[in-house]
Amino acid sequence: MIARLRPEIIQSFHRKEFSTPVIGVTGGKGGVGKTTIAVNIAASLADMGLRVALVDADVDAPNAAILLSLPQQQPLDVTITMPLFDDEKCNGCGECIKACRLNSLFLPKGKTVLLLGDCNGCEACFLVCPTEAISRGQKIVGQTYKTVNKNLTVYTGELQPGLLESALVVNELKKRVFDEADQFDIILVDTSPGTHCNVINALKGADQVIAVTEPTPLGDHDLDLILSLLDQFEVKRSILINRADLPGGKGLIEKTAEKHKTVVAAEVGMDAQLLQSNVAGIPVVRMFPQSQPAKTLNSLARNIAEVRP
Repeated sequence: MIARLRPEIIQSFHRKEFSTPVIGVTGGKGGVGKTTIAVNIAASLADMGLRVALVDADVDAPNAAILLSLPQQQPLDVTITMPLFDDEKCNGCGECIKACRLNSLFLPKGKTVLLLGDCNGCEACFLVCPTEAISRGQKIVGQTYKTVNKNLTVYTGELQPGLLESALVVNELKKRVFDEADQFDIILVDTSPGTHCNVINALKGADQVIAVTEPTPLGDHDLDLILSLLDQFEVKRSILINRADLPGGKGLIEKTAEKHKTVVAAEVGMDAQLLQSNVAGIPVVRMFPQSQPAKTLNSLARNIAEVRP
């Protein structure tokens, strides 16, 4: 049995300093079409005249701007603190090496401490150095971007390849958006796949969440995981089944939905026009507004717009 989270943790998860509604789009399994769904809902809401922020929080592989054929603009660097060692002050005590949990520091015999591995900017080495031999440098670990296109503003976070500090980029991206939240009527946050800390950070402040899945055993397994996570944080949510006409797995999704007391709000089948719109970089709600996926996603967007405070 999963332990219940303390009330203050749940309260912290839901806390936000503005009234603009935040809708999360997530899903335990990768490749189920989360970003396609998020992009089309955002485009539909913007076409209704609402001021929409779409946040691509999958910082390891952001692609919302690609599906909208938009450039990434207004970059801001995300940095961490890097230790710089002063050989004149360093006495070779090794306390910084003991404090480094990533084991990234090395002290050659008769020389100054060297940074040879990854650094996550925790600053533990600064705290334990008795001679103040360490000063603060900076390392760029990623960027956030802001692209404005009429009523739709796309915020993107991007981690530098090969680095591990994705959580820092997600947090800076959310801060950039939330600092400007009053400019929007609604905020949609597209998360990375999985149930890890970056998904949790991306969903903080969400008023409700759309869990996107597909009717396969793997889709059902990972849907169960993400709904269990949302149970823990007491998040309002619904399910969207993508590729709903795949044979054999829909009953699994329905059982999982019943297990977690979650409604299936919409189903989108496999559709050649939806695929064509993705290739073209134009949302299906704009390129093929009479297609079945467009009608379903426009209806879902209208429902979201109607429940705004």
